[in-house]
Amino acid sequence: MALPVSDADGPTRIDGPVYAGYSHTPTGALLAAAHLGFRYLITPGDGWRDVVEQQVLPGEGKDAYIPLREKVTDDSPQPGQYGQVAGFKFVTYTEDVAVIGMVYRYASGNMAAVTTTVRWSNGDWRLELQPDGGTSPTRQGVSSTAGYIPWGGV
Repeated sequence: MALPVSDADGPTRIDGPVYAGYSHTPTGALLAAAHLGFRYLITPGDGWRDVVEQQVLPGEGKDAYIPLREKVTDDSPQPGQYGQVAGFKFVTYTEDVAVIGMVYRYASGNMAAVTTTVRWSNGDWRLELQPDGGTSPTRQGVSSTAGYIPWGGV
């Protein structure tokens, strides 16, 4: 999984599986949403616990996610299991909360659009999970990145 980084907007601090230190800007929120939306899911071994403890906001979603993740016995991703960010858009942004829409493209060519919410808390962006422990209440298949800003490697 290729995740973007910026010297100015983050992540600026790496401590094992925890990638933190995002700027208090729209770009910082975007980078945090991209990183945190994956790292809480795919960090192997017990490292996911550090990510969840330090970077996921307390609440119903976090409480729902932990027992689900504890049941995972094989945490090695299969090729093509996770999509690569293909586009993004800001649904809403304030100094305290950002809701960011992202389109992910999978190895199969299929795409899905999701929204991810991050909140500014204790000096960094933190992931806010949905009551079911997931990141997005609106996941849906899409056929293109129309309406999104294209994002990908060069």
